[in-house]
Amino acid sequence: MNTWVAWARGPFLYLAFSVLVVGAVRQWVLAIGELARAHRMAGDQRVPWRWMFKKSLGWIVPVNALRGTRIPFTIASAVFHAGMLLVPLFLAGHVALIEQGIGIGWPTLPAAAADALTLAALAGLGVLLLYRLLERAARFLSGPQDYLLLALCITAFLTGYLVAHPEASPLPFTVIYLGHLLSAELILVLIPFSKLAHALLFASTRIVWELGWHFVPGGGEKVRAALGKAGEPV
Repeated sequence: MNTWVAWARGPFLYLAFSVLVVGAVRQWVLAIGELARAHRMAGDQRVPWRWMFKKSLGWIVPVNALRGTRIPFTIASAVFHAGMLLVPLFLAGHVALIEQGIGIGWPTLPAAAADALTLAALAGLGVLLLYRLLERAARFLSGPQDYLLLALCITAFLTGYLVAHPEASPLPFTVIYLGHLLSAELILVLIPFSKLAHALLFASTRIVWELGWHFVPGGGEKVRAALGKAGEPV
């Protein structure tokens, strides 16, 4: 078992990071090409950068979405995303491992904050899983990839918490640690090639949407005229 842990901490970890970096660069190159194509084809090529920045912040902190029947889903998604961003990047053990590998470190989260974020992320993931299982529309739209990613994220956070608190684990520490390493590394490998890629492409996707919905100059007035609404405000 110790041999597997050494392999997961060494060669497979470097392989996972390499796939993540190469896959991310590929996604960004494709996104830049898509941005250029969307800008070239847009009738109105002006991009409202300030408005888009505000809208992007609104999606990151989805206060406006806190209404209707999707409030629990929205809160769970926001909590999970906060944990998914902060814990892997600022957990003391992760930063120490990165510093050991590449010689670069940064400030870390206090242990209590990391524990709280981990448990909150697990609770959020549980709500998201129940939403996909119990909500008919979400169940219809969910595929194997959605459940695989949820299972991997739950495994990574749960085993990570048990690694930090081995006294609470029903399994030997080595088994939990190996499960944590492998699940986290699989997530790294899958990020550029799955729905998790939105973490890399969020900003560029918003710009493509904005450009894609631009009418050609004067197109809005022509649509109003065709609808018999010429000169009326929209």
